Amino acid sequence: MTLKIAVDIDGVLADQVAAVLREIEREYGLIYSKSDVDRAHWTFEGREVWEEISRLLSDPEYVMQVPIIHGSQKAIKKLSHHDVFVVTARRPHTEEATRRWLSAHFPSLKGYYWARTGTKHNVPSDVLIDDLDINIVEFVKSDPDRHGILFQHPWSLNGTGIEDYRSQVSYCPEWESVVKAVETIDRSRQ
Repeated sequence: MTLKIAVDIDGVLADQVAAVLREIEREYGLIYSKSDVDRAHWTFEGREVWEEISRLLSDPEYVMQVPIIHGSQKAIKKLSHHDVFVVTARRPHTEEATRRWLSAHFPSLKGYYWARTGTKHNVPSDVLIDDLDINIVEFVKSDPDRHGILFQHPWSLNGTGIEDYRSQVSYCPEWESVVKAVETIDRSRQ
């Protein structure tokens, strides 16, 4: 059976936090590690990290230099027999550069779905792979036949009650476990 799998970009395919932390060090002289970013709305020196990311994504050169998450290319190739596409809440003005980045790194992805912030529950898919618990919870809550794969980082869990949906959610700290989770979901639907 072919699954429709929606894959978030930032924190799942693109190592956006590592990239923005490099820029924070360069621009402000402040040094942080990814483990410091321990919640979705993390701030440094009174600045919201997601606002910094949004600002930086306006620069196509920055977008093209964001590194990929380890193991993501190999995993996306392994999953390519499914209908795998990108879902993102990146702002529309970043779409051209984002599509170029995706084409350069993930040519087997089959589509691009823009979801405004807070609307990933509307994504037309069976599975959502995302790094924020709120997106996974809203997605699986909207349909009991859907499955969410939480790509875990220090900022992934934000007290959303994701544990209430344990039969629909897999917790994966890296791409190899994501592929295994998709295989398990696929087998359960046959």
